[in-house]
Amino acid sequence: MENQIVVNRLRGMLTNDKKENPVKMESIIKSEILYVLKNYMDIKSDNSEFSILVNNDGEYEITFYTKVNRLKVLNYIV
Repeated sequence: MENQIVVNRLRGMLTNDKKENPVKMESIIKSEILYVLKNYMDIKSDNSEFSILVNNDGEYEITFYTKVNRLKVLNYIV
Protein backbone atom coordinates (compact mmCIF):
# COMPACT_ATOMS: atom_id res chain seq x y z
CA MET A 1 0.00 0.00 0.00
CA GLU A 2 2.77 2.46 0.90
CA ASN A 3 4.63 1.58 -2.30
CA GLN A 4 1.57 2.51 -4.33
CA ILE A 5 1.39 5.90 -2.57
CA VAL A 6 5.04 6.55 -3.40
CA VAL A 7 4.52 5.48 -7.03
CA ASN A 8 1.48 7.75 -7.36
CA ARG A 9 3.37 10.72 -5.88
CA LEU A 10 6.33 10.15 -8.19
CA ARG A 11 4.05 9.79 -11.22
CA GLY A 12 2.32 13.05 -10.26
CA MET A 13 5.64 14.87 -9.89
CA LEU A 14 6.92 13.62 -13.25
CA THR A 15 3.69 14.53 -15.04
CA ASN A 16 3.72 17.98 -13.46
CA ASP A 17 7.35 18.47 -14.51
CA LYS A 18 6.42 17.52 -18.09
CA LYS A 19 3.62 20.09 -18.02
CA GLU A 20 6.02 22.90 -17.06
CA ASN A 21 8.76 22.01 -19.55
CA PRO A 22 6.75 22.60 -22.78
CA VAL A 23 5.95 26.14 -21.67
CA LYS A 24 9.69 26.89 -21.56
CA MET A 25 10.44 25.12 -24.84
CA GLU A 26 7.44 26.25 -26.91
CA SER A 27 9.03 29.32 -28.51
CA ILE A 28 12.27 27.47 -29.30
CA ILE A 29 10.49 24.56 -30.99
CA LYS A 30 8.22 26.91 -32.94
CA SER A 31 11.18 28.86 -34.30
CA GLU A 32 12.95 25.63 -35.30
CA ILE A 33 9.86 24.35 -37.17
CA LEU A 34 9.45 27.69 -38.94
CA TYR A 35 13.13 27.69 -39.90
CA VAL A 36 12.77 24.32 -41.62
CA LEU A 37 9.45 25.09 -43.31
CA LYS A 38 10.73 28.41 -44.66
CA ASN A 39 13.20 26.45 -46.77
CA TYR A 40 10.25 25.03 -48.72
CA MET A 41 7.46 27.58 -48.32
CA ASP A 42 6.86 31.32 -48.17
CA ILE A 43 5.62 31.73 -44.58
CA LYS A 44 5.27 34.68 -42.25
CA SER A 45 5.78 33.71 -38.62
CA ASP A 46 2.94 35.99 -37.49
CA ASN A 47 0.53 33.68 -39.39
CA SER A 48 1.51 30.70 -37.22
CA GLU A 49 0.02 29.16 -34.10
CA PHE A 50 1.84 26.58 -32.01
CA SER A 51 1.01 24.85 -28.75
CA ILE A 52 2.22 21.97 -26.64
CA LEU A 53 -0.14 20.28 -24.21
CA VAL A 54 0.58 17.41 -21.85
CA ASN A 55 -2.26 14.94 -21.29
CA ASN A 56 -2.98 13.54 -17.84
CA ASP A 57 -1.06 10.38 -18.73
CA GLY A 58 2.06 12.45 -19.55
CA GLU A 59 1.88 12.23 -23.36
CA TYR A 60 2.58 15.34 -25.42
CA GLU A 61 0.10 16.81 -27.89
CA ILE A 62 1.70 19.24 -30.34
CA THR A 63 -0.39 21.45 -32.60
CA PHE A 64 1.12 23.63 -35.33
CA TYR A 65 -0.93 25.76 -37.72
CA THR A 66 0.35 28.18 -40.32
CA LYS A 67 -0.77 29.84 -43.53
CA VAL A 68 1.48 29.37 -46.52
CA ASN A 69 1.60 32.05 -49.22
CA ARG A 70 3.29 29.81 -51.78
CA LEU A 71 5.53 26.79 -52.16
CA LYS A 72 9.07 27.45 -53.27
CA VAL A 73 10.36 25.85 -56.45
CA LEU A 74 13.21 23.51 -55.68
CA ASN A 75 15.95 22.83 -58.20
CA TYR A 76 17.88 19.73 -57.38
CA ILE A 77 20.14 17.26 -59.16
CA VAL A 78 19.49 13.56 -58.80
